[in-house]
Amino acid sequence: MKGHRIRLIDVAARYEEGHSAETILLDYYPTLKLSIVHKVIGFYLENQSEVKALIEHNTAEMQRLAAQPQTTPTYEQLRKRMDALGRAAS
Repeated sequence: MKGHRIRLIDVAARYEEGHSAETILLDYYPTLKLSIVHKVIGFYLENQSEVKALIEHNTAEMQRLAAQPQTTPTYEQLRKRMDALGRAAS
């Protein structure tokens, strides 16, 4: 959707979960226009197998990424490092 960082599959996935266009708009993506949500749902219904495949691929990729070991420090670890650096500089 041009001008937004919301993907078609994000809206379609909410619809597939059973949410209405109005609920998708109000609860998930309030920056969209209702007419856009309806267009996305229409596109989804006309291209259901292709969009479902994209949603499944995205879900699998998100699960794969979540399962990878964390290679960067957590927020708490960074905070402790910054505190230690601050004490060392004093």
